[in-house]
Amino acid sequence: MKTNFTITCTDDQKLTAVKYNPNNIDNKKLVVINSALGVKQSFYEPLATYLTKHGFTVITWDPRGIGLSSQKDIKNDRAKLREWGQIDLTALLDQIVEKQWTDWHNITLIGHSAGGHLIGLCPRIKQIKKVILICSGTCAWHLYPTIHQPKMLFAWCVLFPFLYKTIGYVPDKFGLGHALPKGIAKDWRKWSLNKNYLFGDNSLGEHFYASYKGQIEAIGFSDDYGFSPKKTIYDLVERFTLAHSKIEIFKPCEFNRKSIGHFGVFKASNEHVWQKLILSKLT
Repeated sequence: MKTNFTITCTDDQKLTAVKYNPNNIDNKKLVVINSALGVKQSFYEPLATYLTKHGFTVITWDPRGIGLSSQKDIKNDRAKLREWGQIDLTALLDQIVEKQWTDWHNITLIGHSAGGHLIGLCPRIKQIKKVILICSGTCAWHLYPTIHQPKMLFAWCVLFPFLYKTIGYVPDKFGLGHALPKGIAKDWRKWSLNKNYLFGDNSLGEHFYASYKGQIEAIGFSDDYGFSPKKTIYDLVERFTLAHSKIEIFKPCEFNRKSIGHFGVFKASNEHVWQKLILSKLT
């Protein structure tokens, strides 16, 4: 059974989330799935449903500017990417504990792509014992294969600025799963052009990557060239200097697949993959 609920942030922004409830109501273990950039929470429903069958409560959610949490007039949506970690995730985690759905030490975060690399902006991350990062790395352009760099630099230096200056946002037809409000696109562009990614942005203020002491399980795939190649994953995990970290980069053939890439692991037909890569790390 699943139910929608509303998250109210400290700046009064309203977000929409979905709570997937297991049959075993005595199990206090809860998983929060943080979405990739521009990916609606509904994309993760197959995984969420699978985990509830194994006794976990699962929460998916749309951060501001995306999916059910976006404004109808995207040109006037003032969402920023930094707010997903600093404000939105904080509000969600606080609400989970305040409603007594579970306590801090029973929460596991699964972060896909940006949903993983933004968690260190959240002050509550220090209270989470385990994080599973899936295809999540920094997006600094110089860490990508050389063949992808010209296309990326064109997007950051020419295409994105042209779009948000002329029409006020970046449409989904430019290879994104969801249209991006101007503020989200500007944060992403600014960080990606910096060799230190968001860690080189002094306007962010305090963040909590280097103070996190929990467990990090980072998962990547050898054919994820254009989004989270191996170098970007290592770059992100190295920022969590006090964490107990493990990085695993898998080949699709290890799962009898020709390709998995950045998104393939979440397909509904991948239960045997989930058992090995996710469920085994939760139990």
